[in-house]
Amino acid sequence: MGEFEKIPERKKVSQYIIGNARTLMIAFILFVVIVVMTTDIRLVTVSSITDLGLEFFLLLFASYAMYVCCVDSGTSVGIATDAYKDSEARFKALKNDVLANSRYSRLNEFCSYYISEELKKTRMQHLIVASIDYDEYIEKYAKLCRSEIKAKTELTKLQQKAIMRANRVRQIRFTPDMMTTAHGKSAFARFALYMTPKAHKSLAFGTKFVKMSVVAGGMSLIALQVILEPSWTVFAEVCLKLATVVVNGFDGRTMGYNNIVVDTVNYTNTQSDLMQQAIQYIDAHQ
Repeated sequence: MGEFEKIPERKKVSQYIIGNARTLMIAFILFVVIVVMTTDIRLVTVSSITDLGLEFFLLLFASYAMYVCCVDSGTSVGIATDAYKDSEARFKALKNDVLANSRYSRLNEFCSYYISEELKKTRMQHLIVASIDYDEYIEKYAKLCRSEIKAKTELTKLQQKAIMRANRVRQIRFTPDMMTTAHGKSAFARFALYMTPKAHKSLAFGTKFVKMSVVAGGMSLIALQVILEPSWTVFAEVCLKLATVVVNGFDGRTMGYNNIVVDTVNYTNTQSDLMQQAIQYIDAHQ
């Protein structure tokens, strides 16, 4: 019986370690930073490029590791919010409605209609400022090049600029799968949906790495004296550099949270809105 009684306790300990792995990792990162900066393991001087490089990579690793660890924490909190749960529930209900009622086969028709209407509305935003009728624009100016538009003496400068801006607008890319699954967004094309939450996250990771590289480089240059024993000066220096690591942890948690409650929720809501419009269009054009 003794061996069987120990199993639940071991399981409980292992679950605690797994559940708190992120917290333990953060504590370990902070411990490593403090130990390295408060002992005489290395000498930090302006003339010692090797030591400065060591400190730079230490700060960069610690800051980025802290950032990545805390992203998951923010993501978990974001997933537990009502905003995320409601958006997911609405999206799944509409998706099932589209697929269950055989509307999916007509989504291509809706996409073509939406692309045409979106192009018209976007171009009208430029034309309406110059009081140009859209039908007149399509008939006379839509296919003209820049030099041909400037040669039209009946147009004012404002109207010429408005037409050229409208001509630069191209059709969006929009397919049925974009409403039901997450698709990437190219910087060189217009899409019906914004950048996916995953793309937002990757961009944030890359941007943060560049920023932290700059900060780590600056922080590594602050150490101008040999660290042989702890002192208030050393303590102040450690606190200064440690602050950058801790702040990046908060930034990571915020980014993870916003990636869910802002990026993911907005993207999912846009998909739901488009599916709702598709259902209304298909039902009205039976």
